[in-house]
Amino acid sequence: MQTIRLIKAGKISAQRVGKNWLIDIDLVDANQVAFEKTTSLQKWNKIIREKFNRSLEIEKSKDRELIYSHLHGIGLPHERCLAFQIDNFPSKKEFEIAINRIGFPYWISAVPNPELSYLNRLSKLRLYDVNSGWQFVNKIPEKKNYKIIVSQYPDNPDFKGTALISLNGNGIVEFITGDRHYILTRGFILADPMLFNQDKIIRFSKTITVSEQRELYNLLRGIYGHLEFQHGEIDNKRSITFFDYNKEEAYIEIDKIWEDLSNCFTQKRRTDKKTIYGLPASPGKAVGRCVVLHHETVGMFNKVQKGDIIISDTTTPEMTPIMTKAAAIVTDLGGVTSHAAIVCRELKIPAIVGTREATDKFRTGQRVQVDADKGMIRLDD
Repeated sequence: MQTIRLIKAGKISAQRVGKNWLIDIDLVDANQVAFEKTTSLQKWNKIIREKFNRSLEIEKSKDRELIYSHLHGIGLPHERCLAFQIDNFPSKKEFEIAINRIGFPYWISAVPNPELSYLNRLSKLRLYDVNSGWQFVNKIPEKKNYKIIVSQYPDNPDFKGTALISLNGNGIVEFITGDRHYILTRGFILADPMLFNQDKIIRFSKTITVSEQRELYNLLRGIYGHLEFQHGEIDNKRSITFFDYNKEEAYIEIDKIWEDLSNCFTQKRRTDKKTIYGLPASPGKAVGRCVVLHHETVGMFNKVQKGDIIISDTTTPEMTPIMTKAAAIVTDLGGVTSHAAIVCRELKIPAIVGTREATDKFRTGQRVQVDADKGMIRLDD
């Protein structure tokens, strides 16, 4: 059984958001209380570097102290933070003083010395006590080689999201309700994007209210880059704040994707038993044999040959070796701002996401046509 069938059968928990399904991935607490994580995009980069001796340009060191400084410089609201520099690991008393200044809840970002590529960035989210955070930082391996940053964390977030805005001012924004941004970035939802240019909002998402989207648009207008944001309570006020900002070209060269998305939402689409559609995520076309997978398929590395078209529920860093063989990638789930979509664009792999039913419609061995410019996949006659 594939994704939509599993949802309808009650095997996967999901809720309707407009015409779309929001998948409730029960990997951790849905509110991310004390959620400990590594950075999945960093994982993509490490695998690509190890397997193919190249690095993703998008994966630079993410120092929250610097990110907040950049956000301040462009006039966007953000959380307060305090940092303990490398070789200045805090005492418990110093850590407690910092948390009391930041307030509850808070989160921790541990940023390794950039010269030590074998170390991972680590995070602990939404903490309501000092001891949990202190225990986390003390168990970090080689903790003297980490900068420890503690930041405010919005209480009871209503939604979170990611925005990609080109140098020309064309913007794509995807949202997820609650405190589950990791599900959005990892491509485990059916995204419903908001589209805008510098004159107006072209398309509203059904995930959050129109007024909230207008508020966000007023903040983003005139800014370019990759931004991550949330709406929750900080300092007794509910508002939108930003927690990530990046201006790398791999993030913001999205004018073609923006145009393709605009067309796919406005143009009439051909409907027949051989054709399905999704969201254009990485441009290009391909024709070839398809291989239908689940991201947890056992032995998947042996199933894919060079030039195959991968059809999967979603993609994960562990799938990197087979992704680089693919002529194109098509997924049931995911959005244009997900890490997998970003990686496909940088690796120049045509990709369509959010088809809902590709793994159910096609079978391994069939020959298919993929037009990622139009978000179309079709059985090749």
